[in-house]
Amino acid sequence: MALPPITRGPRIPAPQAVTPLPPGKEMIELRDIGMTFVTPSGKPLPVLEHINLTVAENEFLCILGASGSGKSTILRILTGLLKPTIGTVSVDGKPLRGNNPYTAIVFQSFALLPWLTVEENIGLGLDALHAPRERVKERVKRAIDSVGLEGFEEAYPKELSGGMKQRVGIARALVVDPRILCMDEPFSALDALTAENLRSEVLDLFHSKDDDKAQGESPVSSVVMVTHSIDEAVEMASRIIVLDAHPGRIKAEFLNPMPYPRDPRSQEYLDLSSRIHALITNTVLPFTEEPKAVSKTEIIPAANIEEILGLLEVVATEGRQGIGDLAEAASRRFDETLQIVKAAELLSFAETPGQDVVITPLGKEFVEADVNDQKKLLNRQLRGLRTFQILLETLAQNEGKVPYEVLIEDFATRMPYEDPAQLLDTVIDWGRFAELIGYRPKEDEVYLDVGEPTSE
Repeated sequence: MALPPITRGPRIPAPQAVTPLPPGKEMIELRDIGMTFVTPSGKPLPVLEHINLTVAENEFLCILGASGSGKSTILRILTGLLKPTIGTVSVDGKPLRGNNPYTAIVFQSFALLPWLTVEENIGLGLDALHAPRERVKERVKRAIDSVGLEGFEEAYPKELSGGMKQRVGIARALVVDPRILCMDEPFSALDALTAENLRSEVLDLFHSKDDDKAQGESPVSSVVMVTHSIDEAVEMASRIIVLDAHPGRIKAEFLNPMPYPRDPRSQEYLDLSSRIHALITNTVLPFTEEPKAVSKTEIIPAANIEEILGLLEVVATEGRQGIGDLAEAASRRFDETLQIVKAAELLSFAETPGQDVVITPLGKEFVEADVNDQKKLLNRQLRGLRTFQILLETLAQNEGKVPYEVLIEDFATRMPYEDPAQLLDTVIDWGRFAELIGYRPKEDEVYLDVGEPTSE
């Protein structure tokens, strides 16, 4: 079952190359930031540790990292929405008290109020300023013009596409004239072509700041964007911060002086992408022989069985394939492909020397088997994983069935850095295919599959 072919929207180049400006003075500084949350059970959960970074004038900074690395938490600390547990945040050399007046934030989820029109949603950002009505209308109109929302002023969110909703989110941030535009994975909920178009428009907005200054406006000087996409970071950023996870730390920093618009086929673009790919791959899939502690609970990567089978089918044709090539062949984000690769590796169906994926003899047997033999083989592999061993013991001790919400709480306690619902849904998907466990939606409970094949 081959993975779907890659598709990419057309790129319309800018009339002429734009070279990133050198960074100006530092506007925000995070010094030795640490952030710890507390779980419902009272257990401390470190999310960030020893974060030191600055945001300067004239830069487009991307914060890149996997889920759980604290990207969004850093953004909220920058904007003053969160106060760090330890460390200091300075704005123009002065300690930050409350919200950061330099910043405005664009959220991934649009966060629009459905009972307000486009114009009213955008104007919300000015309510706290108590500005005169005419001044508010003027600034809202300017923000609407800047993101191409003319003609949609009276529309309600339910009438808008995802791309238009995000334009409203960007306009709502721009209406307060921020010096630093903060964006939390703003394109991840959009289709590929819409995201490509909005990325281009955000870059145009960033590059137009010099013209705005000439007109006496208060333009965006810098952009700080959180993303999970390496390509997005290389395409847009002048500086890229890569985070490690659990807890989040700065793993590396890359300067990106390439002129805009950037050609994804150029050697410089490919080289930088490869360096970041290699760094993240070696962090997430380190090629080292480490003893496996039997008592330790594994992290189950978020990948369903069909995705694992599809990846193995692709790799089986060559026996070995680069992770980046697999992501391109599947038209998947690199981090999504990594999750599928990690799942195949956890099940001993694949190995990952360096940045390559190699199918194992067991993986080849799995791909070539009929569906019933695949179920038996997967059943055997799952029984060797501590996560499934604990789940089977729990089910056995509770008459073969446990409410879904109870298992969610158990997963959240044992693996606090992970999304417990996503983790349990993946476990159910694997267990159902292997006829090891089942799930009854009506009762919302997970049960022991009494008809599971033997593990012999």
